Amino acid sequence: MAKIKTHAVRALEEMGIPYEVLSQSHKARNVEEAAAERGVPVRLVVKTLLTRRPDKHHVIALVRGDQRLSLKKLARLVEVKFLEMAPEADVPRITGYRIGAVAPLGLRRSDVPIHVDHHILEEPRVSISAGRHDTGLE
Repeated sequence: MAKIKTHAVRALEEMGIPYEVLSQSHKARNVEEAAAERGVPVRLVVKTLLTRRPDKHHVIALVRGDQRLSLKKLARLVEVKFLEMAPEADVPRITGYRIGAVAPLGLRRSDVPIHVDHHILEEPRVSISAGRHDTGLE
C-alpha cells in the first residue's frame, strides 16, 4: 500500500483497513493548509487533540477540521470539572508523535481514552495525519 511506515500506517495495516496516502508538498501550518495540500475539504480533516484532566491524566478528542473543540462539553462527557489542552511536552511523550502530526492510531500510550465527535462518523471517508508533517491518510 504505502512506502511510508509510520505507527499509524502500521496500525491500519494490522487491522486490515484500506487507506490511501495523501502526500503534501510542505508542512501544513494549520488544518486549512493540510486540507488544501491533500485536496480534501476542511471538514474531512480530523484533528487529534490531546487534553489533560485535573488529575493529570489525558484524554484525546477527535474533531472535524471545520469544528472547534469545546473543552467544557468534553469535560462534562468525561465527568471532570474541567479539561485543558495538554502541555506541548506531553504530546510526543503520550502520543509518540510531534505536535501538528498527531495521528489517532498507533499511539505510544494505549490507555488514553479517545472521544470521537459524532460529526466525523457521518462522513464516509476522512483524512487523518499519517504521523508525519508532510503526509496524510484517507
